[in-house]
Amino acid sequence: MSGDGEVRRFAPRQRRAAGASHDRENLMRELQAIRRRVQAVAATSRDAFHDGSDAYDIASMVIIRLAALFERPEFASYLTDVTREERQAISTTRNIAAHTGYRSMNDDLFWLAVTHRVPRILERLMEEDGAAGRR
Repeated sequence: MSGDGEVRRFAPRQRRAAGASHDRENLMRELQAIRRRVQAVAATSRDAFHDGSDAYDIASMVIIRLAALFERPEFASYLTDVTREERQAISTTRNIAAHTGYRSMNDDLFWLAVTHRVPRILERLMEEDGAAGRR
């Protein structure tokens, strides 16, 4: 409430236009955060990776956050090194994890995706980003 008895309403700020440098920095921070999560999953054994385990939940977040990057137009020019098939696989896995539940998930494929395929994608994106920053 303000001093005159009126209730203050939420007033959104105008969105800042992000520059390319800012976008690249944000992308790199997010890729590094995803990589840390991948490392946490890979540090567990495959036997300990199952619905309800911390590693499984972390793996779900890896896929959800990675898929979200492809939905952000400001990152599009930095994500060109990911194939259409890889994007579709990430999106499908995200949809299973977020919407249909883990019962639909093939745990062996999920494990392989997060511990083998995603790290290769991250490596390419981080190398591509570094090369883009040097141009």
